[in-house]
Formats: sequence, C-alpha cells, structure tokens
Amino acid sequence: MEKTEKRNQGLTLVSVVAGGIAGWTVNVGLSIFNNTDTTHLYGISIFLGIIVGLLWDISDKLNGE
Repeated sequence: MEKTEKRNQGLTLVSVVAGGIAGWTVNVGLSIFNNTDTTHLYGISIFLGIIVGLLWDISDKLNGE
C-alpha cells in the first residue's frame, strides 16, 4: 500500500511540473508568433499549466478506480 501511495505522489508531481512547463512553452510560443513581450504573463501561464496538470492527475485517479 505504501509503495502505491508513493508512486501516486510521484505521478502528481510529474503532472504538476509538466503542466507548468507546458504553460511556459505556450506563452513563449505565443510571444514568438506575435512578436510581443509577454513576460508579465509568465506567472499566469505557469499557474494555469499547473492547474491543468492537477486536473489531469485527478481525472486519471478517478478513472482508475
């Protein structure tokens, strides 16, 4: 039981980090395509990416039961 809980916590961390990286990547991509400065939006995009990562992890756990 303990091994499964540790694995689930590790997957949650991976989802959060991947979501943050995805949010940052989308912001950088939009900045390049629009030729505008969007550095003031980095925090918001990373935060929204983290939220998406958490929601992805929650839905995965609910569908796994």
